[in-house]
Amino acid sequence: MRHKKGPKYFHEVSHAISELIARINENSSLVLVEGENDERALRMAELKTPITTFCDSKMPRFEFVERIASDYAGSSVVVLFDFDREGTAAAKRMMVELEEKGVRVERKVREKLGEILVREGIRRIEELPSILSKAEF
Repeated sequence: MRHKKGPKYFHEVSHAISELIARINENSSLVLVEGENDERALRMAELKTPITTFCDSKMPRFEFVERIASDYAGSSVVVLFDFDREGTAAAKRMMVELEEKGVRVERKVREKLGEILVREGIRRIEELPSILSKAEF
């Protein structure tokens, strides 16, 4: 028998997300997202780390990677593109290219956040506030 997911369950999920956000705030120099809605959602989740949006940059990927690498070589960066097929493929390409240019990519943070969100049926970063709001009593 499956238990109903109530506020207590979502409070635990929200806490796990908050811990990941705190880890990013403490250990990462930059977060890369696809668009401004993703940035807004992460700010609502208390992300303080600088965020750069890829789609809004209107740069080809190679140019975007070069720019990030020149500013953040040796630094820790998190790539939080969506967890759908396209976002996952784009994130993998971006992470590999950044690592080739000397940027440290925090893959575990993306992996852990993805596990939490996908388990809840969320594949887009911009939907993050919908799960956090379920935790409110």
